Amino acid sequence: MIKIEQKLKELVEKKEGVLVVGTVPGYPDLETSFEIVKKIIESRADILELSSSFSDPIADGPTLTHAHQVVLNSGTTKKQIFDFYKKITDNFDIPIFVIEYANVVYKIGLNKYFQSLKKSGVENLIIPDIPLEEFELFSGSAQKNGVNLALIITPTSSNYRIKSIAEKSKSFVYCVLISGVTGARESISDETIRFIKQARKLSKLPLIAGFGISKPEHIKDLLNLGVNGFIVCSKIIDIINKNFNNKKAMLNELGFYIKKMERATENQSS
Repeated sequence: MIKIEQKLKELVEKKEGVLVVGTVPGYPDLETSFEIVKKIIESRADILELSSSFSDPIADGPTLTHAHQVVLNSGTTKKQIFDFYKKITDNFDIPIFVIEYANVVYKIGLNKYFQSLKKSGVENLIIPDIPLEEFELFSGSAQKNGVNLALIITPTSSNYRIKSIAEKSKSFVYCVLISGVTGARESISDETIRFIKQARKLSKLPLIAGFGISKPEHIKDLLNLGVNGFIVCSKIIDIINKNFNNKKAMLNELGFYIKKMERATENQSS
C-alpha cells in the first residue's frame, strides 16, 4: 500500500478528514518554497500537493497562474523541480501528489517523466487536462514506473463518467467542486452539494475535494456530505503573496492557518 492510501485509510477509519495542503514548487523561489513546505508539514498537514508550473494552466485561477508564471520566468528548470521533490521526500515522511499538465509529460516523454517522478520519491500524479478517453495512454507508463494516476470528476460529469473514473482510480477520486478555475470561495453552492452527494453514491473510494476550499466551515460542511479529503492551495498562495517581503510573518501566518484548517478535520465525536 502506498503512503497516500495508508494515510487515507487511517483517517477514514477514525472518521476524520484528510487535510491536503498545496503549494507551487519554486514559488516565490526554491529556497523559500522549501521553507514553506517544511512549515506545511510542521503544521500537521496530512498530504502535500505540489502544483507544478506550466505556461497555460487552464484549470487554475489567477492566483496560481501568477505563481506558475513567476516560477517559469525565474528560469527554474524541470530538473531543479524534480530535485526539489527529492529533497522533500529525503527529509520528510508525508504522502505527496503532484499536479502536472499533459504537455509537460509529453514533452519530456512519458516513460522518462514517470521514471524521474518515481526516482524523486513521488508516487502519485494528477494530470488535470487529460480526459478519461486518454487515460490508458498515460497509465501504462505510470504503472510500469510505480506511479499512481488519480482521476478528476467535476459537477458536469455524468453518472457513467463518475462510475468509470472511480473504477480506473486506485487511491482516491479528485472532486473538482466548481465548474470553473481554482481560487478561494466564500461558500459551498447547492450545485456542489448535489454533485458530492451523487459522487458519494457512485464511488466507494475516498473523495478528495478541491477548488474553492478556504475556510474551516467548508471542511465541516463537506465532511457531513461524505467527503474524505480537503485541498487548500490558492489560500496558501494568497498568504505567501500577502507577506511576500516578510518571510517570518509569511511562515507564521501559514502555520496558524493550516492548524486552524486541520482542527476542522478532526472527529468531533471522539
